[in-house]
Amino acid sequence: MITVVEKVRFYETDMMGIAHHSNHIRWFECGRCEYLAAAGIDLFALLDQGISYPIKSVSCEYISPINYADTIDIETRLVKLSRAQMVFSYRIVHHDDHRLLATGTTQNVFAHKDSGKVARLDEADYKKLQAMYAEDKAAAQAGGGVHGT
Repeated sequence: MITVVEKVRFYETDMMGIAHHSNHIRWFECGRCEYLAAAGIDLFALLDQGISYPIKSVSCEYISPINYADTIDIETRLVKLSRAQMVFSYRIVHHDDHRLLATGTTQNVFAHKDSGKVARLDEADYKKLQAMYAEDKAAAQAGGGVHGT
């Protein structure tokens, strides 16, 4: 699991001072990109190889409002992996009092950048992700729980 800490910016809020719901999806992306970087996956290198990684599905459950200037933890865990896709789960937690604010999942597929057809991740990158995935599964079994839905 990777945790990214963010402070809610004014432009991320609506007229009521509450974070606009679309930002949760952006925060999921922040967590996902940090997770992939921690695994040693270079997203630009994938693109240079002709591999894109579009979102196939995304879900978010909004549990409690997130306000301007709140500090949040975006917890990201890989919960499903194959050479053709990855599924991540997320928890957004208030940094100070650890209240659960939102949960969600995303599914990314690997696709050939030019044709959009399914691609398979190369063995080297797949092994990097497998290593972190194994760590996540072990932590969940040891009592860390599984995020999301």
